[in-house]
Amino acid sequence: MKQIECFPGQLNQVFMNILNNSIQAIPEDRKDGEITIYTEEEKESVAIRLKDNGVGIPEEVQQRIWEPFFTTKPVGVGTGLGMSITFGIIEKHGGKIELQSEV
Repeated sequence: MKQIECFPGQLNQVFMNILNNSIQAIPEDRKDGEITIYTEEEKESVAIRLKDNGVGIPEEVQQRIWEPFFTTKPVGVGTGLGMSITFGIIEKHGGKIELQSEV
């Protein structure tokens, strides 16, 4: 993989936010929970895809996922800032982040 210019601590936060959400989306009693990370070198960039086999995200939630303070978690569990911060960090790095999910 080619090297990219970045703020490593910020990209670490991006991956931690996404992976944490993936972990929480897989029910604890599910024994076949899986998170897969794919990397691909493209012409002018690097693509990183994260995939899990959790419960999925409903369409109405997908439309709001990048909004600050939006959360589906119970009070005291999440702040609703993780994905908003993630979006901002990716944009700051000149990248783009997309979501694809099925319930």
